[in-house]
Amino acid sequence: MAKKKKKAAEEEELQEGKKGKKKLLLIPLVLILVAAIGAAAVLFVLPKFGINLLGGAEPGPGEEEPPKNLETFIAGEPIQNEEGEEVQDATISLDTILEEGEGSLIAVRKPDKNQKSEDASSSSSSSAAEEPGVPQYTYIYDVSSPAAVVDRYLDAVLGGEEKFVLVDDTYLHLEERPVLEDAVGTVKIARASVQDGHVFQLVIGWSDASSLVFRASAPEGTIHEPEEETSVGLGSQVIETVPLTTQIETIQGLDPAQLGLDGDSMEEYEIYPVEGFVKVDGLDCRRFNIYVTRSSDGGSYPDLEAIVLLSADQKHIYRLDPVSNAVTELR
Repeated sequence: MAKKKKKAAEEEELQEGKKGKKKLLLIPLVLILVAAIGAAAVLFVLPKFGINLLGGAEPGPGEEEPPKNLETFIAGEPIQNEEGEEVQDATISLDTILEEGEGSLIAVRKPDKNQKSEDASSSSSSSAAEEPGVPQYTYIYDVSSPAAVVDRYLDAVLGGEEKFVLVDDTYLHLEERPVLEDAVGTVKIARASVQDGHVFQLVIGWSDASSLVFRASAPEGTIHEPEEETSVGLGSQVIETVPLTTQIETIQGLDPAQLGLDGDSMEEYEIYPVEGFVKVDGLDCRRFNIYVTRSSDGGSYPDLEAIVLLSADQKHIYRLDPVSNAVTELR
């Protein structure tokens, strides 16, 4: 009888050992899944904002070890102004506002002196795509909550001593500050450069499955203010701009087929507004990027499906082709 009890106890211990091994095997699978999601964001999400983290199969000549406490973001080498003083496009870095354990700088990429620009074709539909021939300085961070961190950075650099403002692709000063989400986002800020006829700009892009990227450059351009009139004129009729939430609800209430999309409901899609307005047929229209969630190696990532322009009176809807920039009226 004692032998039987001993044998039963040994079998029970053996089964417990097997269960423990199964649990241990789950840990590498979770790590593989996280890595797959991060890779999908690097490959598909950030390139849509003009940010290519891969930069080729081999590290570029500008690749360098990130410093532990980076104090400034720069966008060019120092130059002498008319008074003979040495000046440089530089501003405070993200490190200066990060709290302990909140994130860290993982890579710094400076422009290759033997190459004037990165391949602009890597940003197929980016509103934040850089002009060719403009040196770019890229700072890559690993943070847990990018939206909150970017919001705090904007608090530090918008206005005040840093004098940055939110801008669109034409360097139009945007007065409305966007509501940021961890899922995916991009903002562009700029101020006058130390070089005449240039702007010092930062393009900030991120996703919840990948890195937070700051890209600094000083392209040619000038920041300009919006027209004094805040309403949209249609002949003698004046239409006030409706709230952003109402515009999003309008798009959500459409049949996907009206926008050239698949599916039975717009609930299958994510709608992200882009700050500022563009003119189409004389109408002020707001741009909306529409994403669909796709699967990849056990994970998922948002993929840009359409760019829609909605007029301020909500009576006209257009679709923008990001490659040809052609606009087609849908309604």
